[in-house]
Amino acid sequence: MDRGAWRRHAWWVGIPGVVAGFGAWAAVADDKTGWTVVSAAAAGVVGGFGPTVADRLAARREARRRGEDALRVVTSAELPASVAWLLHPGREVVDFLGRGWVLRQLESWATDPDAVAVRLLTGAGGVGKTRLAREFAGRLPGWRCEWIHAGAEEQTAALIASGGVPSRLLVVVDYAETRDRAGVAALVCAAQRATGVRVRVLLIARGAGLWWETLSAAYPQQAQLLDAVTGRSQVVVLPARIEESEPDEIVALAARDFAAHLGRPLPAVEARERPADTPVLRLHAEALLTALDGKPRHGRYDVLTEVLGHEARYWRFAARRASLLAADDPASDALLRQVVGVAALLGADGPDEVAGLVRRVPALVAAEPERVDRYAAWLADLYPAADGTGLGVVQPDLLAETLAVRVLRDYPAADRARVFTGLTVAQAVRALTVLGRARTHQGDAAALIEVALGVDVPRMVEAVLSVGVQFPGVFTPGAVRLLADADIDVGWAGRTAELVPYPSMELGRLAVALTSRIVAALTPDTPPEIQAYWMDWHAIRLTEVGRRIEALITSDEVVNLRRELTTTNRDTHLPSLASSLNNHAVRLAQAGRHTEALTTSHEAVNLRRELTTTNRDTHLPDLAMSLNNHAVRLAQAGRHTEALTTSHEAVNLRRELTTTNRDTHLPDLAMSLNNHAVRLAQAGRHTEALTTSHEAVNLRRELTTTNRDTHLPDLAASLINHAVILAEAGQHTEALTTSHEAVNLYRQLASTNRDAYLPNLALALRNVGFIALLFGRVDELVIALTAEGVQYFDELATAEPAVFEERRQVARQTLDDLSRIAGADHDGSSSRDPEPS
Repeated sequence: MDRGAWRRHAWWVGIPGVVAGFGAWAAVADDKTGWTVVSAAAAGVVGGFGPTVADRLAARREARRRGEDALRVVTSAELPASVAWLLHPGREVVDFLGRGWVLRQLESWATDPDAVAVRLLTGAGGVGKTRLAREFAGRLPGWRCEWIHAGAEEQTAALIASGGVPSRLLVVVDYAETRDRAGVAALVCAAQRATGVRVRVLLIARGAGLWWETLSAAYPQQAQLLDAVTGRSQVVVLPARIEESEPDEIVALAARDFAAHLGRPLPAVEARERPADTPVLRLHAEALLTALDGKPRHGRYDVLTEVLGHEARYWRFAARRASLLAADDPASDALLRQVVGVAALLGADGPDEVAGLVRRVPALVAAEPERVDRYAAWLADLYPAADGTGLGVVQPDLLAETLAVRVLRDYPAADRARVFTGLTVAQAVRALTVLGRARTHQGDAAALIEVALGVDVPRMVEAVLSVGVQFPGVFTPGAVRLLADADIDVGWAGRTAELVPYPSMELGRLAVALTSRIVAALTPDTPPEIQAYWMDWHAIRLTEVGRRIEALITSDEVVNLRRELTTTNRDTHLPSLASSLNNHAVRLAQAGRHTEALTTSHEAVNLRRELTTTNRDTHLPDLAMSLNNHAVRLAQAGRHTEALTTSHEAVNLRRELTTTNRDTHLPDLAMSLNNHAVRLAQAGRHTEALTTSHEAVNLRRELTTTNRDTHLPDLAASLINHAVILAEAGQHTEALTTSHEAVNLYRQLASTNRDAYLPNLALALRNVGFIALLFGRVDELVIALTAEGVQYFDELATAEPAVFEERRQVARQTLDDLSRIAGADHDGSSSRDPEPS
């Protein structure tokens, strides 16, 4: 019996299972208890067979909601509600306005059976992403919507994979960039693979940065699927401006809704010019303040600070009920504000952490336990966590970020440091996340980041591994600087270094800082295999960040150590020796020692051929790598026929490997195709070269859409080669366009890691001049770019003449030829600074 027939004949057996399955969502869903989830599931099942029952249930829920609203109004005089909570998107006090184009786009995505399962909704803080998601969910009749709390991503993925889900399910993950990336990736994959049902995953984040672009690297077991469904086309960017309405209209309508909710007269709204791109949260905050004051507001003011001022009344009232305050006074107000501010910065996962958080407030460090307990209870009751297990904080996020920064800003230096001392990893991650986000609207956040990183360097480095890709260039440089002198345990450094992804534009320098400390701690008594392991990794990381001379010296030591190890146990250590020889050959070539590089590369190929004879599946990828590199060494030695043959073998092996595991071997195939195209061009086979080069560029473009951090340098390299091959094929316009794109990418790369990418930028700039010279299309921009490349080659040749002197002469000759054609008297110097990409 097929599945459809089984369902037709046995639907009555399935109902309890479906309800129980839905009940499991209680463990993963925000703002829901187990009973409400099961009840909702039961209502959904009953509704499928008896619409009148579903209508009655809906009517009862609506009546209960109205009763709760009425009770809230009645009791407001006794216990005033949080003013800030009125701005929370979940309250929906203000009518939703505009965003029609985004809603239509999302609705089309949800209902299209052929659409990929994931969308990422991004936008700056306060533009209304969460409220939009709630509105979107409410416009999907027949769909069930679940908001997944932090830490439940993998559990949710398992629920989806088990099949115990409704036929139409929308899963929403807010703050997606702060979640465990492997969990998010598993959730996306489960939704995409779901059969017989339609599951959609809506991720919400402030931006689609490295965390999104490297999602496949966090979940390698299904990286190919992730690469296919997490491209830029899946990102929906929400601008601050609501096109359908002007800011003054938004403020007026929101003031009306707030006044109605508070039972106050309709206030007049100040008529003034408001920037069109003002985030909707700030407009709503202004409207709320207008409703609270009952009159127009004039002049410039910080609406978030004023809202926090109103929120302080809630803190005071709750503190009096908790017997924390006998009377209002400025000192007591400041203390309450500090407790809430520190909570907004750090959060807490349980009662013990709440009490510890209270003691981070300077005035409560030495407080008696009973007083600390009362503050902890007051704080926990003030903003209960949605899942009931942790500590909630003042919301929306911009308010929490503003309060946290301003509380810490006013502390003396010693008190600031105390706040960041002894944090858990989770608290450190939260603190850096809050401060990283606050940088965009709180100028004091940058100084606080420096304080945070320096208090407990090991703990903060662990946190940077989690948040660094969310905030490129914000945390990593400071962590690297502090690691150089910090008192750290070498064992910790080793464990942490192995957690740093490779390669990574953002975290590569952090890895070097760690391996530097590890290698410096090695002693003659350290077992040679341990020495070789860490020195090998150190050389790899040094190469990654452009420290080529140090990498070569370290690599040479690694080869010697592993040669010695093979003399005592060849079978065990031969693969490692082959790997070290392969890497060392590359570094020798980079240093201009081409004869030694060729000999070393040839040895690596021979060893790996030997290894494949005993275990082909295991060692075939390594042989393909060595063949790819050896072809380059042969070409550098002028042995072009052998280079072409070897390169062709590498391409064939990597094509074979991609047929069994495309995701793993696609980057390597792209590399071999890139190199093989150069070999074909050198052999005069320009048509084949152009086709092969084009394939390499396309593959690397595909790879950068899913993991830009890892694959952008490779794309830039392919563009340099492709531009030259296009030029040789006579396609001058395309060649110049491609060459300029390579320059722009290398400018971006050099801006983040100058040592590693300055040689490539110089080469890309020189190639612009070379291609222009080839076709006689010389102008001032071409001359300026080529001169800039000469300037960089001058700098590089001064530091490493053996490597860059010949390239400098070629670049200078190109510039002289361009100047002569243009009729200009150019001395090769340039005062033009590099422009950011």
